[in-house]
Amino acid sequence: MIIIDLRDRKILFYLLQDSRQSLKSLGKKVGISRELASYRIRRLINKKIIKNFTVDVYNEKLGYSLVNYYYKFTNISPNIKDEIINFFINNKYTTYVSSIEGIYDFQVEFFMGDPHEFESLFDEIKRKYHNYLSIEGVETWIRGEYFNYPFLLNDKINTVKSSGGGWGDNLDSISDLDFKILTVLAKDSRIPTKKIANKMNSTVSIINYRIKNLIKKRIILSYTINVDWPKIGYRWFHLRINLSDYGKKNDVVKHIRKNPHLIRILKGLVQKTDIHCTFLLKNVEQLRAITEEISSKFPNIITNYQFYSAFNLHKQHYMVPKLLISRSPFNRAKIN
Repeated sequence: MIIIDLRDRKILFYLLQDSRQSLKSLGKKVGISRELASYRIRRLINKKIIKNFTVDVYNEKLGYSLVNYYYKFTNISPNIKDEIINFFINNKYTTYVSSIEGIYDFQVEFFMGDPHEFESLFDEIKRKYHNYLSIEGVETWIRGEYFNYPFLLNDKINTVKSSGGGWGDNLDSISDLDFKILTVLAKDSRIPTKKIANKMNSTVSIINYRIKNLIKKRIILSYTINVDWPKIGYRWFHLRINLSDYGKKNDVVKHIRKNPHLIRILKGLVQKTDIHCTFLLKNVEQLRAITEEISSKFPNIITNYQFYSAFNLHKQHYMVPKLLISRSPFNRAKIN
């Protein structure tokens, strides 16, 4: 584990909110010079704490669902497990692949566009790995609240960074140029606009206009970073809470929102839980303290808790593949 000081934690905090901001703006927020901000960012990159600068794309606005599959391994050997992991890493439909512990062993998130293509993919998975993978759960998120990592600043007050969901929103189509811009920003959200223009054989003014329009349409939700959290002592913990009195759900959620380690609260379909929330914590003891505190606050309301935690992230990439852009989407709303 790498120990980082408060200034580095502040840099991570502000880059998570906006990774495309200028060094001058970032330095002012952190309380350091532009040059020192640049040096510290390079150091965080060299230590591989910052994995990359990227963009949060609202894929649902383009007509593509994100579907989570949760698996348990059966009759598994190390070689077969590695083969399965590599299959999902290299699959063009996957956005997130992770080894987890708790109630599941393995999590894969897929883009779903054309349902017929999706069916073909899962037929292939069953043919290859039916004897080794048991599907334990399937979820499609329809709404979420996302919080702003206040624990990085040792702040005990949490606030909502963004909220919403793709279901019910009007869908948008994008041009080839828009897709190319998104692809470049997904790989490096700090790339200068002039470099993007040169790559696209376009002009700075056109690229700026296109980016502003993507933000206005909420196809670009934010510029952010991917952090290797285990390197600084944190892991993702997903907590599921079932209630004996569903009418108390809002009270429980309101209380959980105050936790500075809460990163998101998600609502899904085909979900075997009443409340699904995600924390960044140092260990399972911190999670246990959270559940005990909730139970103390709401006696006789909580039926049970379940959790799973990612310990090895194999793939994380949330840019819609080109092959999906060119196909008919599984539309859930009216296209503009």
